[in-house]
Amino acid sequence: MPPQQRLRRAPLCATLVLLATAMTSCSPGGAPSSSATPSRLSPGTARFTASSFTTVIPDRWSDKTKDRSAIASVNAEGTVVMLLYAPATAAHIPNEHIDVSMVAQPVPDDALEMFLESAAQNGATNLSRAQPFDLNGSTGIFITYDLKPSTGVALHEQDMLVNHGGTTYEIVLNTAQPDFAVQAPALQRVLSMWRWTD
Repeated sequence: MPPQQRLRRAPLCATLVLLATAMTSCSPGGAPSSSATPSRLSPGTARFTASSFTTVIPDRWSDKTKDRSAIASVNAEGTVVMLLYAPATAAHIPNEHIDVSMVAQPVPDDALEMFLESAAQNGATNLSRAQPFDLNGSTGIFITYDLKPSTGVALHEQDMLVNHGGTTYEIVLNTAQPDFAVQAPALQRVLSMWRWTD
């Protein structure tokens, strides 16, 4: 099976940064989401540690962060700092995953929404309204959308951007459309246990 499709926004990034400097503000749509309540680690829970954050690896998920082939299949626009593969589901789609990358060129806070919404220019459909979220004290923006690869099963993604310490982090849950509801709790677990370390 071919690797999962992932939007590429690299040509748009420089344009967005230039547009953002000309803008006075860009407010996110939707209602503020509540911040995740920390929960305790259960015995046997695997921790994930990157240079700037820690979190957990959800039950039955696999850490592929050091697998160069898996990292290359993600097609991230920056440096992938975490890649977790989902366990098999009824849809039998390989490589459903959560990835975290540091965007190559930081995106200003007032351009995060525009950056996410540029997905429509790259083949995404059914974009949700951008909504804010809290990630251990840093406020970001997320949307969901569908992708229809040229071959294979249609995908559904939750794409999140958050700025912290001068770096823009992109967090993506990439699944087959039928699996999204099954995989979403794993993303929530990763987010609720996320702690910045810098």
